[in-house]
Amino acid sequence: MNIFLRAKSWQMFLLIIAPMLLPAFIAPLGGGMLIFQISTIVWMAVLVGWLYSVGIASNNYAPEELRKNPVMYKFGFLFAVIYMFAAQFLIFGAFEAGGPPKPPVWFFPAHLLSMFFMFYGLWFTAKQFVTCDRKEKVKFLQYSGPFFLFWFSPIGVWFLQPKINELFASKNA
Repeated sequence: MNIFLRAKSWQMFLLIIAPMLLPAFIAPLGGGMLIFQISTIVWMAVLVGWLYSVGIASNNYAPEELRKNPVMYKFGFLFAVIYMFAAQFLIFGAFEAGGPPKPPVWFFPAHLLSMFFMFYGLWFTAKQFVTCDRKEKVKFLQYSGPFFLFWFSPIGVWFLQPKINELFASKNA
């Protein structure tokens, strides 16, 4: 996962934005839904991989007394990824079959739980990133900028990735 910590801003931007744009260019050639599913999986893998690697590295390099237990963080991303795969096959599979998607009863609570875990992941990553950088306990106003920049990653990567490179360059050498 160190690749995400060493990548340049433009490289991360391309990794995040390319899967979003790929279906628009390839779908007219055929296989539209399959291309969309694959690009969604790639986009989610890059985004979660980036957030996870920054969050774990920030937590590991933060002062001992400011570290957080990453169990819920890891579980949350695992749950979100499993949910994303389930959504790919349940919802998009129904579109392929030609009918309107009719999700199972458990799908709505799982969707809300997945959203909660993604926001928790954004919060954890932003807070630990700023904590690792400042080496002190931080409040939301101090890490709200990185929180929203991680959330809006195609834009935020231009501002965050140089700081990520700088913070972890000496630690990963």
